[in-house]
Parts: sequence; C-alpha cells; structure tokens
Amino acid sequence: MLRSIFTFLLFSFTLGLSAQFASPISWDFSYEHIEGDEFNLIAKATAEDKWAIYSQYTPEGGPIPTSFTWTEGDHYELKGKSVEKGHLKSGMDDMFGVDVMKFLSDEPVYFTQRVKITDYGKPIDVMVEYMCCDDEQCLPPTDEVHTYEIAPAGPGNGAVDTPSAPEPAAPVVENNTGSNGASSSSGAGGAGGNATQASAPKQTPAPAAAPTTSTTSIPATTQPEKVKRDELEPTLETKPLRVTGTYKAQGVAASENDPVSWAFTADKLDGNQYRVSLTGTLTEGWTTYSMDADPDPGAIPTEFRVTAEEGVTAIGEPTEESATLKVKYDKTWEADMAKIDGGTVTYSQLVEVTDAAKAINGYVYYQTCDDEMCFPPKEVPFSLDLSGATPVASIDGLTGTEASAGGGDIVAPAANELGLGVAFNPEPVGTCSEGARETAGKSLLSIFGLGILGGLLAMLMPCIFPMIPLTVSFFTKSGGSRGEGIRKAGLYGFFIFMIYVLLSVPFHLLDGLDPGILNSIASSVPLNLIFFAVFIAFAGSFFGFYELTLPESWSNRASQAEGTGGITGIFFMALTLALVSFSCTGPILGSLLVEAVSDGAWPLTAGMAGFGVALGLPFALFAAFPGFLNNLPKSGGWLNSVKVVLGFVEVALAFKFLSNADLVGEWDLLRIEPFLLIWILCSLGIAAYLFGFISFPLDSKKRKTGPIGMAIAVAGVAFTAYLAFGLTADGHTGTYKNRNLLSGIAPPVCYNYFLPCDKNRNITPFKSLEEGLAYAKEVNKPVMLDFTGYTCVNCRKMEENVWTQEEVRRYLTDEYVIVSLYVDDRSKLPDEEHREVVRQDGSGRTKLIDEVGEKWHYLEQTVFAKSSQPYYVLVSPDGTTLNPPVAYTPDAEVYQNFLECGLSTYRELSSK
Repeated sequence: MLRSIFTFLLFSFTLGLSAQFASPISWDFSYEHIEGDEFNLIAKATAEDKWAIYSQYTPEGGPIPTSFTWTEGDHYELKGKSVEKGHLKSGMDDMFGVDVMKFLSDEPVYFTQRVKITDYGKPIDVMVEYMCCDDEQCLPPTDEVHTYEIAPAGPGNGAVDTPSAPEPAAPVVENNTGSNGASSSSGAGGAGGNATQASAPKQTPAPAAAPTTSTTSIPATTQPEKVKRDELEPTLETKPLRVTGTYKAQGVAASENDPVSWAFTADKLDGNQYRVSLTGTLTEGWTTYSMDADPDPGAIPTEFRVTAEEGVTAIGEPTEESATLKVKYDKTWEADMAKIDGGTVTYSQLVEVTDAAKAINGYVYYQTCDDEMCFPPKEVPFSLDLSGATPVASIDGLTGTEASAGGGDIVAPAANELGLGVAFNPEPVGTCSEGARETAGKSLLSIFGLGILGGLLAMLMPCIFPMIPLTVSFFTKSGGSRGEGIRKAGLYGFFIFMIYVLLSVPFHLLDGLDPGILNSIASSVPLNLIFFAVFIAFAGSFFGFYELTLPESWSNRASQAEGTGGITGIFFMALTLALVSFSCTGPILGSLLVEAVSDGAWPLTAGMAGFGVALGLPFALFAAFPGFLNNLPKSGGWLNSVKVVLGFVEVALAFKFLSNADLVGEWDLLRIEPFLLIWILCSLGIAAYLFGFISFPLDSKKRKTGPIGMAIAVAGVAFTAYLAFGLTADGHTGTYKNRNLLSGIAPPVCYNYFLPCDKNRNITPFKSLEEGLAYAKEVNKPVMLDFTGYTCVNCRKMEENVWTQEEVRRYLTDEYVIVSLYVDDRSKLPDEEHREVVRQDGSGRTKLIDEVGEKWHYLEQTVFAKSSQPYYVLVSPDGTTLNPPVAYTPDAEVYQNFLECGLSTYRELSSK
C-alpha cells in the first residue's frame, strides 16, 4: 500500500512537468508474415537516452508494467503470449524500493504478438499502456493506440523471395516460407496518440538484431519439442550450409555459487554466416528456466542473444535444445514451469557478418534454482573476435583459439584468463577410478571429539575443577525439589555449551565472504607470527610466571546479573564461569580455534561444541548423581602439574606456527633440525618436571608425582627417543627419516641444513606449471597437478605417509611429472601477469591476482571447482583431465588405483 501511495504521489508531482515535453518514448508498428494466415505483430519502442520502460512482467508493487490491450473480434486469434526483447535489467530499483524489470535505452525494445487472421477485411486495434522513468523522475502512464491493417501475403502485397539490404535498426528476419509481407507505421508516444497506417505499405522486416526468446508458448500439458541445431535454416535458401571451421572456448567450471558451466562454440558457415552456440551443463539437482518459461510466478526465463551492431546481424530466432527440457511443477515458484531439469542445454543463433573487422558479441542471462533456493540472475558474455588472422572465441573472460577445418573436431588449446599456455578441460576422459570423493582430513565428528578432549583438559584446570562440587551443591541445596536442582544444573551446563558454540558464529559470516578467505588467514605470515606469540604467552601463564585474565569489569557485570534469578540468572552464572576461567581455558580454546580455522566454519563449530559439551555436561551429571562427587580427586598440587605439562605442549605447538611463517615467507631459517631439537627439549622438559628435577613458581614444595604422572614422564622419555631418531639418515632416501607422528606439523625432511635430498632418490616436483607441462610433453608423460600448501597438514601427511609407499612411489618417480602448485605461496607475480578476476563468492566483485599462490588457488577454484588442499588432478600435457581427481586419500591402495587409472587413460589417448 505504501509503495502504491508513493507511486501515485510521484506521478502527481511529475504530471505538470511531463505535460511540457513530448514523451521520451517513440513507437514503430509493423508486421511480418510467418506462414499461412499467421503473422507477427511487432511494436518497437525506442527510448531517449537514460529513459527506460518496464517489462510486461515486472513485479507488482512498483512501476506500471507495459501492457497490450487487443480489441475483441472473431476476425483474428491471438497465438500465445506477447514476447518482449531488449536490453532487460532486473534488480532493486532505488526509486521504487522494489525489484523491477526494465528495458534500458541503449537498445530498442521489441514486443511481438503472433496472430492468425480469419478475415483480412477488418483491422486489428491495440492499445499499449506504458510508463517511463529516468534516474530522477517518472512520467504518468501513457497510452499508445495503433490499428494494424493486414493484407494477405503474396507477390502483390510486399512479399519478397530474397532479403533486401536491411536497415540497421530493423534487419531482415529469416522467413520460413520464402516470402515476407510486412507493413509499418510509427508515432511518438503521447497520451491517446493514434498513429495511422501508411497509405503505401512499407516493407519493414522483423527486428532480428534483438531476437525474441520465443514465438510460441509451451503447452502446460506436454513436453516441449526439441529444436535441433542442424534443423535451423541458415538463410532463406533451402540448402544447408557447410561448416568450414569451428572456434571454441570453455567457461569456468560449475561451483557451489554457480551450478552451471558454459561452453561457447562458433561454426563458420559458407559465405559470411556463423552459427554461435552456448552449451550449459548443470550440476545435479539444479534447474534453469526455458526461454519460453512464464515469468509471472517469479522465475527469470533464460535470455540468449547476439548484440546488435553495424555489420553484425542476427538471422531468425535463437533456438533452445535440451533432452531435459520439460514442463513440471516447481516447488520454488509453486507453479508449472518450463525448465531444464539438470543435464545440458544448447542455445544457438545464426549470424551474418558483413564487416570482417567486427566481433560477434552476446550473452546468456539465466537463473538457477534447486528445491530450496535460487541464485540471483547471472549474465555470462561471449565473443568471437574476427579482426585477427585467426578468430578468437571467448566466454566469461576465458579465451581460446580453437580453429579447425570442416567441423571443428581438432581443438588446439590456447591461453586462458590467467595467461596460461593451456586451456584445461575439467571433464574426466577415463572412468576407471571412483575419483575424488571429497575426503577431508578430519571429519566433523573427529573434530567434535577433539573438542571434547580439549574441554576435559580444561575441566582439570585449577580455575574450573574446584568449581564442580561447589556449583552442583549450590543447585541441589538451593531450595526446591531434587528434580528442580537437577533441572537448574542441566540448564547451567547447557548454557555453558551454548556460550562456546556462539563463539564460532562470526566465522560463519567470514566463511561466506570468499571460499578461500579462511585458507588465506591460516597461511598468513603475520597471523602465524601472532599465533606463535600467543602460544608462547599462554605457555608462560601455564608455567605460573604470570596470569592471563579478561578485564575484571566483564566478570563483575556478569556476576551482578546472576542475581536476577530464573533462567536469566542461570545464564549469567554460566557466562561468569566462562569469563573467570579464561586464564585456564583460553590457551586450550585458542589452540583448538587455530587448528580448526583453516578447515572452515563448520569444523570450528564442531570443535567448540565438543569443548562446551565437555565443560557443561559434568555439572548436569553430578547434579543427577551427587554420589559420584565423593569419587572425585581432591583439589591440590596435581592441578598445577597439569597446567605445567600443557605449558610445554603449548611451547612445542607455538613453533609449528613459526615454521608455517618460515615456509610461507621463504626465510630459510627454521628447518627440520632446529625444529626437532625444540620438540626434543619440550618432551624432555615434561619428563624432567614430572620426575621432580625442575619446578615452577606455583609448585608446592612438597610436590609429589602420582602413578599417572610417572607414566606420562616415561612416555615423554620414549617420545624424546622417537624424535631423536628423526635426526638420523634414511638409507633409502639419503636424508633424514620421516617422523610420521609429526606429519603436517614438522617441516618437510628435505628442508634441512645438512642432508639435502638427492633428486635421483626422492620425489622432486616442479613448482612452475609451464616448465612442468613442457617437460611432460618432451618426455611424453602425464602430469599430476598437486594443489598443495606450505601450511597444509594433510598435504604433508600424503607426501610423507602415502607417497613414500613403494607401490605409489614408483608411479610418481617413473610414470608421472609432478607439478606442485602452492596456493599459499606469497611470492609476487611479475607485473605483466597481474590479472583482475571475478571473485568466487557470488558477489560479482573483482579482485587483483598479484601473488603466485592466488593464481594457483584461482585456477583450482574456477577450472576444477575446488578450494581445499590437497587436491590431485591427472592431466595430459595439453590439459585434458584423465580421470576423476582425488583429495586427501590416506589409503595407499586407493591412491595407487587412482594413479594407475590415469596412466592407462593417457596411454589409450596417446595410442590414437
């Protein structure tokens, strides 16, 4: 209602102004013969600069949509709905505050209505009601009245057998019957203006430069008939045209943010004609809407068009071909919709080029939905540049020079958006391996378990452990029944759980910004240095040198709120515990947060949930079974011993982050030898402390170590010996022995001072994609693209635990050329390799790629639709994907089958 009032006031305000000027919209009316007694009645609207008119299907609550009112009569019959074509823009309109669909002024708008004439002696009257606006004002709705006087098609009525030279604004349209009768008139838009029919009919062919999406409606009860590309008539002649060359470009792979991948093909035909086609492949479970889809329920029909330019003319209507095109009920729009339900769809358009220096430009505009959500409409541009010696095809910024004679079966890859020498094809050729199920290093369940372990350790801290019997006793003895006490204690435990889960919510917001943002955070050199400093600070707190606490005012305010009573009071009791125990829980919680953040927001939530369960559950359990309180060990010096042991662990983990910074920053300082020595000292420190050889400020003078402490001390000695053996040479590799328990934590063994890896006895990947592909082509071997990272834990596990297995190792050393692409490599690209690319977060914004790692990460995202590491892709030197890629695959036998499948596929391709 408010929008309607606003629209009325806007009209009233501009009414006086608009009366002083002619309408900025001019109209031309024409018709064309289709076949038999059927004609297209065409209304062409041309807007002055910056003025727009609105679609027939613009949503209610905003501007007045364009509408056509036809006089009733039995002398003609409307066939289907009126179809519109122009530069359509959809989205939020600042003037009306709602989503609108409007046609911009840079192109004319064509409205086409198909009719069947039964009596040529009677005219057909139509009234067009429309509204126009610019960026500052709107004119009131205006009527344009026109009378169509249609003569039967024939030689004496303007019919033609061959096309005449087309006018730029209204090029010739293909005539299915070989004759074309047309009549035209024009008039400036004015209120109630009536343009009269010209006395001498003027031939005005239909506007093919702005092809309509459809000329007929799809019956709601039957499946649409497929239109094949080969059935599209290239000219008014009946003989088919021969394909003399083909040019192709492959768009970006489908992703979570865009479930359609597009491929562009341009066939060079006889003469000056081309057939341009876009083929879209949808991810399973997703649909897009037909060009003939009814927009009334809200869906956006697909629009495929070639942009009108001087010297470039679209011929006829675009076609739509899909085996999965059907009319079926759509849950999103709650209506029967004509849609492509998965699979592939191809849109084609014939084009005539009279100026060889021009380019064929166009776009597809589409919307995708599944059963639960819809993405905003997206436009994907395509182009065929004819100005050079060899035409260059491109789609969505990716280019290719894939020319071939006689049908285009031979494809030669060319540079793409990133300036690479190969256009990778992500579709696997072979199917002999299952391929990459997305196998994350840690499942959410295992991370939840780690969170529980961290929570149990935190519960043993001096800040929390003594609180358990006191808090449980408070709830069970604070009045009311025993059941009431259990309920309060359970609620208290639940609020503890909820508080820690809520701490992960901001990371979900962060995760939605860009698929690679958390990976960038985890591999940031400054951030890893901050983590190193934080862990060292936590360790000092655990050792008792100082105490880390949150501001006292926070806990005081939370404590004061406890007195409100009821559920609110219990919540603030839980919040008070979380705040005052920070000095004990902070280091453990920080360790968990840092370890989980690079895997995304959900693993972090799982870890925090586990942490909260371990802290909150004991309060509820002990309230339900108070007898177990008697079995708890008494508070004492052993609690401080737990803190000191964890302090040594914090020091060891701190150097893991310093190692990350060293590797990413390429400082060449913290190699494997000093790293292992630091861990050896930490392990020895735990043993020495528990054996009583050293002490810390908060230790009791009469401190004694119990049986569990002695067992941990012995384990510390054993672990020290295990680490020490990592500094001995491996006879097979010639360098240090791998320490499997430290895979992903310690630097690679080849990153050392004294025993450099022998290239003849170790796997030594290329780090340059161009060099690796060139070498593979020279030695005729397939390539393994290893998308990895310096800070990737699972990458190191694969390299040290799977690649070293003999059955896998022989493939990697003898049969494949390995190219390791580090997505967290912060080395700067040369200025000439900088690229402005579209972000992969669905926002449409761009970002500058100026680092090596950003380049490889963007390649992984856009071509292979993945953002995680490790990710292994087997390709031929020309970029053909041999078999389905795999991610983290700890099973050596499965990984061996993956390598064997790729090798056999490559040999089959090479033998052809």
